[in-house]
Amino acid sequence: MFNYATNSVIAGRDPALVATRTFFDEHATAMLNAAALLGGPTAHRRCLRLLSGVSESSSLTRALRHELVWLHRLVCLDLVGDPETEETARFAMIDLLDPRVEEICIEADSLYDLLVTISDLDPGCDVILRELFDLSAA
Repeated sequence: MFNYATNSVIAGRDPALVATRTFFDEHATAMLNAAALLGGPTAHRRCLRLLSGVSESSSLTRALRHELVWLHRLVCLDLVGDPETEETARFAMIDLLDPRVEEICIEADSLYDLLVTISDLDPGCDVILRELFDLSAA
């Protein structure tokens, strides 16, 4: 889906970036669709910026890791609950029998697996560790 030719050698030095690019090669469309459904145009644009950042970066920066955590929180419905948020309003309009719901659940699990992989590759990454710890306690 993306052209990584210009910085693929540099990225090869960052296994977390390679894992993230591999993930998005397979899941980018589904993640964009999930972001649009659950968060609207603003979330869709934010997801596009994340994909662009992953494509253009030479390492998986702290900012990109924060964005991965945001995307995970979005698809896990962690942002739903406050009646003032767009995510809550959008979730209320979703038919739970809609086949997209199951796809989003599968994608959320896949994104979680990516976060675990990133954590395994960089045990000191507190951004990812906090996300994994918070979800396992839920």
